[in-house]
Amino acid sequence: EMFKKDPVRNNLSAYAKFMPSLIKTVEDLKPFGFLKNDSYNIRFNKNQEFVEIKTVQDTEIDSYDNDPWNYVIGKHNFRGLWDFNDSKKRIGFFGCSFTFGEGIKYEDTFINIVSEQLKLNPFNFGAAGAGVERVARLFSAVSSVIDLDYAVVTLPGWHRQLHIDPDGTMISLIPHWPHKGYENLTDLLTNVSEEYYVVRASTSINWIYDIAKHKGIKLILSSWDHPQNEFCKLAFPNNTIGPFPNIDDKCARDKMHPGPKSQAAHAEQIIKAFHDRAWV
Repeated sequence: EMFKKDPVRNNLSAYAKFMPSLIKTVEDLKPFGFLKNDSYNIRFNKNQEFVEIKTVQDTEIDSYDNDPWNYVIGKHNFRGLWDFNDSKKRIGFFGCSFTFGEGIKYEDTFINIVSEQLKLNPFNFGAAGAGVERVARLFSAVSSVIDLDYAVVTLPGWHRQLHIDPDGTMISLIPHWPHKGYENLTDLLTNVSEEYYVVRASTSINWIYDIAKHKGIKLILSSWDHPQNEFCKLAFPNNTIGPFPNIDDKCARDKMHPGPKSQAAHAEQIIKAFHDRAWV
């Protein structure tokens, strides 16, 4: 009876579904991807293979039908449509909203620019709000079910901490940030030392590196957070490029993220890294 009344023990399956070792098929990746919320209008295409999503925040145009701009979310819950029949080498892009391309048209994302110029088959695994641990878990899960030739990991700052609630929802908790219903956890995170975040991030990034090495995935690391990027340079100098070049902050459509100029500049340094390493 006590077990049944315990919300944690009674929902162990919800916590377990985000364990990379349990991911056996591509369909199992869906919970890691885009999560629906009230700030989006969603319209399915005819065969239900993907959805078109339009933001309806105050900064957006309110009429979906009069505005052709939208996100395309594939049936696996990530941005863009994956092509498993393409004969080109596969490149996976991992990270948070910067990788997802929040507020950016697809053709302006660094994912599209890089894959077009290098003639690669792109897979966008960007998850808005993701922290380093969530990125690492996803990288591990993806590498077990999809064969990638290359991976570009654009990390968030190390303060975002992964939490999974009893319903199995992935939540990013940030110190000093008010998270309704998670005040106690937020207080704990606010009071721990900076070393705590560095150690947790270093473990996750090393996990990514070890998987890439084991799987033969050619890896590029960077971050939009300068301390995080500096750590990657120190730990993995041969795999790390410069930080995400935020040169047009808040110029994305949502007025919260970097705009097309930043995306293009990041694409340029990724492409340069490929040529410098004689990968193409």
